[in-house]
Amino acid sequence: MFKGIFHLLKNLWQKPVCRIAISLGIIAFILIRLPLEELWSTITRVSVFLWIFVVVAFVLGHIVGVIKWNLLVNLKGKVLPFSVACRCYYAGLFANLCLPSLVGGDLIRAGIAIKHSNEKGAVILGSLLDRFLDICALVLIIYMGAMISPAVLAAEDRKFLVWFFVFLSFAFLFTISLLFFPFIGYLPKKISELIVRIRNIIFHLIKNPQRAFAAFVMALFIQSGFVLLNIILGTTCGIHIPLSVWFLAWPLAKLSALMPISMGGLGVREVALAVILERFSVPYTNSVGLGLLWETILIAGGVLGGGIYLFLSKNVNAREDFIAAKSLNTVES
Repeated sequence: MFKGIFHLLKNLWQKPVCRIAISLGIIAFILIRLPLEELWSTITRVSVFLWIFVVVAFVLGHIVGVIKWNLLVNLKGKVLPFSVACRCYYAGLFANLCLPSLVGGDLIRAGIAIKHSNEKGAVILGSLLDRFLDICALVLIIYMGAMISPAVLAAEDRKFLVWFFVFLSFAFLFTISLLFFPFIGYLPKKISELIVRIRNIIFHLIKNPQRAFAAFVMALFIQSGFVLLNIILGTTCGIHIPLSVWFLAWPLAKLSALMPISMGGLGVREVALAVILERFSVPYTNSVGLGLLWETILIAGGVLGGGIYLFLSKNVNAREDFIAAKSLNTVES
């Protein structure tokens, strides 16, 4: 009985409509709890020209992401030309709008890339390395933000961050231990496969230190650039907090969007940002207004990403690309 209920809940959870409902439910709860006039007043402080500037900067910033991903996919040789990588990457950016968490777009771009390269192992490994380095960059930014802003952090916040980094340190040491202890045969198949993937990631980073370092620097550049774009929007919305707090709060909120419980992190990111900034006396209307504005940036950037993909795919059957990517998504899940 319990097994049947578990499978029913699992099948329901995998359907997009469930995650759409969660995202819409979170947004509706936020809007009901906040004064709409104040929220709208916060959002309309940002001019159309500033909004367009941030959208364009967001899309152009992802060109560095294309270079980074292409660099990692081509670790073992020329697997993907840059033009094809650009198409795949921006298709994934568009797919982030309608897939669970930010990782959904990774599967789409990997699926399209495999169709054009037939090097499934290299593409998947490069995509995993790409996401791994992005997360590492976010963690480093959080750490640096915490280090340079101890005066503005409450005792509870410092305690939370200490435990957060203790957990990350433990996870890092455990991951490194996978290189030396051959206990994979004693674990369930799925866990063993995950460990093998992590091990391959670490080995390839060690074997290609220069490329790994270059990709990590690019990841830092991209994530820091997105923080700066949020600072521009946030300052316009009336959020005045130290620069170091921005580099602490926004990456923490973005990490929350990796949880596969909503569509592209919609709703989860806004709540996380509001809760974090509330610790620094930022009104909910201001932080939620910023979160919703950034959501419009993501949506507009994703739509432009889809347009870039179609423009670069004039001689390619785009429908076949997404069918191939969907099949990979089904196999991976």
